[in-house]
Formats: sequence, structure tokens, C-alpha cells
Amino acid sequence: MPPEARRKLVLEFVVHHDIPLPPLAIWAGLNRQHRVTFSYRTMQNILSDLVDDGDLFKVDTEELRDGEISKIEGDSSSRRAYYFATEQGIERVENEIDDN
Repeated sequence: MPPEARRKLVLEFVVHHDIPLPPLAIWAGLNRQHRVTFSYRTMQNILSDLVDDGDLFKVDTEELRDGEISKIEGDSSSRRAYYFATEQGIERVENEIDDN
């Protein structure tokens, strides 16, 4: 699977599930539903790229426990991450990916 197709698949998966998901759940779901052949580490890199591009954000797990879905503020590199789609990511899936 080409790298851009991987990115689209990961983004589409997160958008269509519409709940904050940890990386392992995303990867396991992709394996179960799409039989992906790329590694967990590759998927983590894709998630990081999608965050950098503004399509996903890391969810504050402290606030998630209170039912709130909000972006982690500041340096989140050392915190356990859940991922959720931004409006930009949702629009990309609706406009670019779903059209294919």
C-alpha cells in the first residue's frame, strides 16, 4: 500500500469512528477491517504526521474522563495519546477520500 493511501486509510478510520481512539485500537481495527500490512510503528508515524498537518489532534485524557473531548495543550509528546479528527480532517475525508 503506498504511503499516501495509508495516510488516507488511517484518517478515514478515525473520522468514521467519531470517538477518541488510542493508537493500538486504531491499528488493531485497521488490521481487523482492512488487513493492513504496515507496522504499528508506521501507523504511529502516520498519526503524528496527521496531527502535524492539522487533520487529527491529541485528546486530553484527563478531560476525557469527564466526558470532554479537548485538545492537549502544550508539549504532549510524553503523554499517553488518544486521537480525534479535527474539522479539517473530517472535511478532507468528506471531500477528497469519500469521492474516490
